[in-house]
Amino acid sequence: MQSVFYSIVLILLLLCVVLVLMREISHPKVKLTPGNVPKLNLSEIDEREDYFAKLMSKITPDYYWRVSHEYVDFNHATIKRMRIDELSADLALFNAQRRCSDLHSAIYRYYENLRKRCSEGEMVPFADIEVLNLRQCFDEFSHDAYPALVALVWPHLQRPEVCLENV
Repeated sequence: MQSVFYSIVLILLLLCVVLVLMREISHPKVKLTPGNVPKLNLSEIDEREDYFAKLMSKITPDYYWRVSHEYVDFNHATIKRMRIDELSADLALFNAQRRCSDLHSAIYRYYENLRKRCSEGEMVPFADIEVLNLRQCFDEFSHDAYPALVALVWPHLQRPEVCLENV
């Protein structure tokens, strides 16, 4: 009788050992230590952001951000305070404001498209159509559209005529 009892206990112990080994083999333990934690490769992301920053600094004229902030301030001080009937009564003012708004929005759309392309790892050349369009928008907004809008709202602050012979 004792031999049967010891046999059953021995078989149960062996079965437990087999089950524990099977569990260990099928589910390996993962020990996370500070040295083993997988890290993101930030150098690649940083390089892409650096490339985008360099691209934008070469494309964007030095004066553009000053003009852009002036336009936003001007817009809040004048256009946003006008009633819609005042704004639509003067067709030239309405068209000039719409042109400035469209150009300003286009600049930010091109900016975001280029940022997205650079973040995906694309090397955008200076001859790219979006870069050329962005430069055209910078120039048209800064040199033509915004000064024309200011001249319509505040004629006494419009850009003076410059005689090229005197320059």
